[in-house]
Amino acid sequence: MKHILLNITKSYECDVLVIGGGTAGFPAAINAARNGANVILAEKNGYLGGTATAGLIGTFMTCYDAKGEKRLINGFYAEFVNEMVKKSGAIPPEKTLTVGKYGGYRFKGHFGVVPYEIEVFKTVSEKMCLDSGVKLLYHMLFVHCEKTDSKITKAYFATNNGIYEISAKVFIDASGDAYLCDKAGFKSEIGDENGEKQPASTFFTIKGVDEEMLDTHMENTTEMRSRFFMDEIKKAQETGEYPCGTLKLRIFKSPSEKWYVNMGQEDEPVNQFDAEDVTNAEISQRKQINVMIDFLRKYIPACRNIELVETAAEIGIREGRRVLGEYTLKKDDILSGRVFEDTICYCANSIDIHKKNNIKYVPTKDDVIYTIPYRSLVVKECDNVLVAGRCLSAEREAMAAVRVMSPCVAMGEAAGIAASIAARKNIPARDVNYNELKEKLLNNGAYLGD
Repeated sequence: MKHILLNITKSYECDVLVIGGGTAGFPAAINAARNGANVILAEKNGYLGGTATAGLIGTFMTCYDAKGEKRLINGFYAEFVNEMVKKSGAIPPEKTLTVGKYGGYRFKGHFGVVPYEIEVFKTVSEKMCLDSGVKLLYHMLFVHCEKTDSKITKAYFATNNGIYEISAKVFIDASGDAYLCDKAGFKSEIGDENGEKQPASTFFTIKGVDEEMLDTHMENTTEMRSRFFMDEIKKAQETGEYPCGTLKLRIFKSPSEKWYVNMGQEDEPVNQFDAEDVTNAEISQRKQINVMIDFLRKYIPACRNIELVETAAEIGIREGRRVLGEYTLKKDDILSGRVFEDTICYCANSIDIHKKNNIKYVPTKDDVIYTIPYRSLVVKECDNVLVAGRCLSAEREAMAAVRVMSPCVAMGEAAGIAASIAARKNIPARDVNYNELKEKLLNNGAYLGD
């Protein structure tokens, strides 16, 4: 790779550099540090969590099987959730195993969710990083890297103080959009065969919901269109009172009096790599959300007295670049419940692809659970780069199942441990001994099969 001429104002060295502090990145950093690595976590925001915090997601989707009977994602995920629960900032999944407000009143795939408070997420994740010895660097915008032969050697970041460079033995790309891998020239895909991506959307929070009224409506209404006010939405679309293609009421109770709403949507494509396009989309979303508030007040009886509390700081991007890894996780692996010999976690999340006016929802069968292999985190074209989160090596429909946050935490946990092993032994990431990785995951409490 051609070296670039930069005016470097600060330099750092570490064993493991994690780029991105979202739900895959901060677990990766903590687990690498706990296993003896000198770790730097570089994050573009001034806090951790990525879309989980900046995007106001507010709820981890299920860590259970489809029936809500067997806990699949444990390990570091359970530790993090428990720490938030101690701060009264989350509701444990064992208390959300029935149809109800915390799971959006859904009958499938929403048993065992974890609602959380955004500020508690920020403070708990940050404290866990610092306690484990991770060096946090906020306001670090990744811009470039250097590569020699089959290894990346340095990453460069734009800051208000100029360009910072970080050298590392092993890199973890947890940026969500595979920025490191893209700048290094590694192969990736995005969207479907025509480049079409899922629509971007913006969460917002409200207060003043009549909880008893909404509960009563949901308890007494099982027919889908009536339950989620789909006819009211259709009517309001026709009159211009409803501004997008989201067709159902999508509302989730937080641990406090707030409710998270996932109904704002940009129906037209958003290029998340173009600042002007993202700017226009975020302006559009804030306008749209105010129209949405009026709709909710008029058409949803339990929302007649609601107030808008907050809109997300960042628009939510559902899919980015998927890097070519040592193995590409496939749709058939999900639906058949494939168990890999190098399994890092079990999941049961359904394939969930949002479109302009509908959602392609392919639920897993009640008895099907599937796994993610370590090889899908290992970049095929490089010796010292791992990926975690939605930029893992996967077919689009497989990514649409495991992109939700609890599997991302499990991927980050495995990537961090593997990176520490590779750095300590000075070996390629693909040569990390799976049995050693498995033992450390089991010691964390991870479920890796009966």
